[in-house]
Amino acid sequence: MGSRVATLDAVPESVDQPSGRYPLRPTRFQTYCLLIFILALGPRLLARDLFPTSDEDSWMRRSGGFTYGLLNGQLGRTYQNGHPGVTTMWVATLSQGPSGALRFADRVHGMRFVGQVPGYLEGLTRARTGFALLAALGTAVAALLLWRLFGPTVALLAGAALALEPFLVANAQLVHVDGPLATFTTVSMLAALVRWRTGRGRGFLFISGVTAGLALLSKSPALFLLLFVPLVALLPALAQRSWVRALLDLLIWGGVAVGTVVAFWPALWTLGPTEVLGRIVAFTRETGGQPDEVGSFFLGVVGADPGPLYYPVATLFRLSPFVTLGLVALVMLHRRLAVQSRGLAGWLLLFVLGFALMMTLGPKKFDRYLLPIFPALVALAALGWSLVLSGLSGRLARVAVSGGLLLVAAWPLASTYPYPLAYYNPLFGGGATAQRAVMVGNGEGLDQAAGWIAKQPESADPWVAAHSFDILAAMIPGQGEPLRDGVPSDADYIVTYGRRIQMQRWGRSLEQYFAENPPIYTVWINGIEYARVHPGPRRAAVGSRQ
Repeated sequence: MGSRVATLDAVPESVDQPSGRYPLRPTRFQTYCLLIFILALGPRLLARDLFPTSDEDSWMRRSGGFTYGLLNGQLGRTYQNGHPGVTTMWVATLSQGPSGALRFADRVHGMRFVGQVPGYLEGLTRARTGFALLAALGTAVAALLLWRLFGPTVALLAGAALALEPFLVANAQLVHVDGPLATFTTVSMLAALVRWRTGRGRGFLFISGVTAGLALLSKSPALFLLLFVPLVALLPALAQRSWVRALLDLLIWGGVAVGTVVAFWPALWTLGPTEVLGRIVAFTRETGGQPDEVGSFFLGVVGADPGPLYYPVATLFRLSPFVTLGLVALVMLHRRLAVQSRGLAGWLLLFVLGFALMMTLGPKKFDRYLLPIFPALVALAALGWSLVLSGLSGRLARVAVSGGLLLVAAWPLASTYPYPLAYYNPLFGGGATAQRAVMVGNGEGLDQAAGWIAKQPESADPWVAAHSFDILAAMIPGQGEPLRDGVPSDADYIVTYGRRIQMQRWGRSLEQYFAENPPIYTVWINGIEYARVHPGPRRAAVGSRQ
């Protein structure tokens, strides 16, 4: 009898009990939720005022147009883009307040670059606060759902890792669509698993339905939920011949999702669903169905579509050692999982592979497009680490190793502060190797280039030409323009950045100019050369006379 008890004591909660049967006392529930929320919120609030990133100016402008439509009763203007990005615009509007968001509408500022609107960086920082809060709340909810699925050990490990995973932190604070998509998709998927795979109440059905609707309002890849959730609901039900109840639940889920979409998107009320859906389909064909106009870079090769291996390689570079090694542990120890936990892990894996496959079909590929699979990968890694902990004898050893795992999870974020976007997995060579393999650069480092320009003598009003001028515009002291095929004769400085440096395809005019005028300042972060500042013709002429 004594040996039997000892054996059970060594098995983690995720293995020895039926999934979904973990009651939470109110005090424990509140404490756990608050701790995960705070742990997630802190990193997402840090350095949010340091630099803008790609496309954030567009979403600030669209949020202004969205607000303009709401305030002036022109509800059709709440359709701003085919992504559709409705949740992004709601969060940005509510975070800044209507008057704060309105100043970035085209009809109000009338400027070519939104980044040059007075108060842009201040408004962007306020908007980012809302996105950080949303992501932190989503992290806490996801961790609680994982408690229902796998028990406290996995939930605690996953909650901490979700809060600290650098790629999630980096994208969660941005005024963009990928962060909200990942948050809502993850909560919807996990709540669906709790409802249909553990048999818990219909409250989880409504949570899944509402967040599915919000995910659809965020970005079109959320359509994957319309395939995944019915599989979760109906596939096992057909085998058990209980499909009628499952179908009823699924209809409720779909109704809640549709109701959420209609409730939060006023454009549907005035333009009608046919018009709005037609615009979304046309937008998807024109953008998602076409390669990126700049081109792609993968393993040293420049082309239109980086190919099907791009996402596996890019994902490995973006994972932390905690997640990477946890997944390895799960592969090695998965036979020790209880049957139900093994089945739940299979559903998470199906979500990861299915979503990644769907995104691979498109020619336009960026690592952030796979952001929704990262929480599922973190959960699977936490499951793997729980199996490792179960093999340790003694409570003290498990506590010590758990503390070590928390440090391992926190180290990548700390090591790249204040640039979590510059993190790349050191197990695969880190940033230096990543720059030779995948596309890098989303705005990080341009703050240093702008700061250097501002410190130069006679830089009160410099003219700057840059490939990423939409990002740089908010940070430089003067004016400028996007860098095209040739060098503007009145430019003081030329700034090249990220993917353009990797591709080294300047065109004959720029190539000759850069050969004759090498960089006078470069930005390196985490082993990656992010930006080069060349003297412009006007600055070079001054230098030649001295």
